[in-house]
Amino acid sequence: MAIPYKLKEIKRGKVKIHSDFFKYLTVSDEAFVRYFSSLKGVKKVISRKAAGLLTIYYDEKEFDLSGFFDLLNNGTREMILSLLTSNGSTNGQKQQSEEEFRIFSPKTWFKLNTLAFVPLVFRAALPNWFLTSITLTLGSQVFLKGFNSLRKGKVDVHILDSSAVLLSSLQGNHLSSLLMTWLLSLGDVIQEKTEQKAHVEIEKLLNYKDDKAFVLIDDDNIVEKPVTQVKKGDIVVVYDGQKITVDGKVLKGNALVNQASLTGESNPVHKKPGDYVYAGTFVEDGKLYIEAEKVGDETALAKIVRIIEESVNQPIEAQLKAEEMANKFVIPTLAIAGTSYLLTRDLNRLTSTLIIDYHTGIHVSTPLSIMSHMALAAKHGILFKSGRHLEILHNVDTVVFDKTGTLTIGSPELTEIVTFDDRSEDEVLQIAASLEQRITHPIAKSIFSLAVRRGLEILPRKDSDYSIGMGIEGYINDKHYLLGSTRYMEKKNIKIPKKVKEIVDQLHAKGESVLYLVEKNKIIALLGISDPLKPESKYVVSQLHKMGREVILCTGDNDEAARRVAAQLGIRKFYARAFPDEKAKIIKSLKKQGRKVAFIGDGVNDAPALSVADIGISIRSGADIAIEVADVVINNNLFHLLDAIKISDLALKNVDQNFKVNAISNTIGLVGSFLGWFSPVVSTLINNGTSVFLGFNAVKPFYKDYSKVLYSTKNQSQIF
Repeated sequence: MAIPYKLKEIKRGKVKIHSDFFKYLTVSDEAFVRYFSSLKGVKKVISRKAAGLLTIYYDEKEFDLSGFFDLLNNGTREMILSLLTSNGSTNGQKQQSEEEFRIFSPKTWFKLNTLAFVPLVFRAALPNWFLTSITLTLGSQVFLKGFNSLRKGKVDVHILDSSAVLLSSLQGNHLSSLLMTWLLSLGDVIQEKTEQKAHVEIEKLLNYKDDKAFVLIDDDNIVEKPVTQVKKGDIVVVYDGQKITVDGKVLKGNALVNQASLTGESNPVHKKPGDYVYAGTFVEDGKLYIEAEKVGDETALAKIVRIIEESVNQPIEAQLKAEEMANKFVIPTLAIAGTSYLLTRDLNRLTSTLIIDYHTGIHVSTPLSIMSHMALAAKHGILFKSGRHLEILHNVDTVVFDKTGTLTIGSPELTEIVTFDDRSEDEVLQIAASLEQRITHPIAKSIFSLAVRRGLEILPRKDSDYSIGMGIEGYINDKHYLLGSTRYMEKKNIKIPKKVKEIVDQLHAKGESVLYLVEKNKIIALLGISDPLKPESKYVVSQLHKMGREVILCTGDNDEAARRVAAQLGIRKFYARAFPDEKAKIIKSLKKQGRKVAFIGDGVNDAPALSVADIGISIRSGADIAIEVADVVINNNLFHLLDAIKISDLALKNVDQNFKVNAISNTIGLVGSFLGWFSPVVSTLINNGTSVFLGFNAVKPFYKDYSKVLYSTKNQSQIF
């Protein structure tokens, strides 16, 4: 499927397009710049992924404009993602990032700046030219960034920094120049160390090498192997709700594959023999036999891990707005500095004014704050897949819960088996478990595991068809069986006798869900399923209400069961008999009302709702597809949901606090410098000292104990 886009502007040498598809791709702006800059004839690329905008400046004689539009009109979403996540071509002009405009690494630059204070102690005995050469050499890192800005036609903070360092050095204000470069280098070191620590914590939760795959050995044998043992050419079998762990071609089978983890598109794609599939996607419905072509670190799944690590550094919306506002002050600052010099002919006053900027503190502290709070979350078993999701969760006002495995313990128990002929309970359980084998829904797992514990033989299942959230049919010993809910019986036109209906009502009255086992269109048994609430569910719901979030229950259970659970938990609004597509429609409806919606679920049937919510949250013990599609993954205890919200609130509070401190301190510095109250040294301490202070404030999670404010680390016996 081609990507949707709109042509915003086209003229000689420039084309600008908008696509919502860009927003949801888990790649950075640098990936867009890297790929499109590699195309022949491209002069400059500007990517604003958060806004869905891509602008390309090109040479009319060399750039293939028709080829560019051909890519947009005919290239599939998977193809474009593959191009963006590749290393890119070395042909044509390459857009250089700020990282490439470095002479020294952050650590080396910081060490050299620190050592340079030694000769400054003896500056009275050293020639001026020697001290100037030291400060200019150390300032070359700043000058290069300023040159890069000029080359791009930008007037930004790097121009101010370069001007201030250069003037201070040439005037003989070596201490001021060195102090400025030292503080800038300290900020770079803090940022680098924070990134490294954050990535270490996040990598612990992204070990895709622990995945397993079913590999076809011969016509009758399928063996489960660690994904690291899968080789090119192996035939991998993927069942309903399971992750595809290799890149390869479909040899046999038909299935709907959810590719949200790759393309951001929530609608599943039909895959059939001859189609290509990618690691990191999921089979929603059906079964596929795939010939592995790329395995391990070569797969798209491995790229996803690297992409998530990159996305940690993507700016949040609040930062983009603040930096945009800060950059607007650059030209006025230059004007104020110029005016002060024209009025006073005082170079010190000019230098002092140029040193002040509103951008550096925000640019350094905000990513540090987001990364450090993401690392704090990861340390407590909570994975935010990008910094943007911290911001979204902070703004959520409506929390929608699935029931099974989310508010309940997730390990439903088969509490009763009611038979309607002379079959034994074990025989009924054997048939049900054989039908449910390899299905990842919690109820299916419970039935299967109980049969295994009782030592029952699991019989081969043939020609199965799984209806997500409703039931399964298949052949066991050449006999056709159905196992599913009331809704599934209606779908299959199975009549429910009055006697059976009375027993079903009795089971519902006891708080049990019911599955019907059908042979030859006749109900032969009922399975009563009980799924107790998690001990913390009621407390978590009450705390969400106190936080000002509305809580809604959305479940596939019948009205009576849903009403009972809602009443037990203090939830005022609920939706019953809500199946996968209906859950997604409910979420869309809430969003149309202007709400910011979080959906919490753990099953295959929750994947559509997780995809369409403003932020999808999955339980770590849930189905693979739910975990991959979700934006946030939490541990099984719901206290971690409260912690995720708490950490998002702390992060945005920290960011806002830094914005205010940055604005106040630099305004004082700007006014004081213009009036001649502050020397270049004092202005440097105000501006860059503020940036360093904000950096330390931003990494507070690394040195402050948050155990008293996080719910999962509190004494739970006191809570209950």
